[in-house]
Amino acid sequence: MTIHEKLSKIQQEFKAKKSRFNSFGKYNFRSAEDILEGLKPYNEKYNVYFTVSEKMRSSFFKDEAIPVIKSTATIHDAEGGSSIKAHAIVGVDLNQKGMQVPQQFGSSSSYGKKYALGNLLLID
Repeated sequence: MTIHEKLSKIQQEFKAKKSRFNSFGKYNFRSAEDILEGLKPYNEKYNVYFTVSEKMRSSFFKDEAIPVIKSTATIHDAEGGSSIKAHAIVGVDLNQKGMQVPQQFGSSSSYGKKYALGNLLLID
């Protein structure tokens, strides 16, 4: 089975529960950690593994540089060595009230990872 066929099967079978609740917005959501935990059984079943990596960039908005995180989710075929990648790009809001700078970066990092995984796995 090719890596494309394996990913297609995983996309059809994988269900990521929205196990977390945002009390401010009153909605359920899933985290990157929830998605990664849910993927673990597919590692052995299809002989694949998943990684998520990040790169820092900067972008300009209204002549102001803002930090941007590019997250990349990758499925690797442990048999053949091939892989498929999907990306997400997230800005870091350094003006967000109530958060220290590490929290602002951590929040953006988590958001980017979740959306890169969602793009790879076709999760809405």
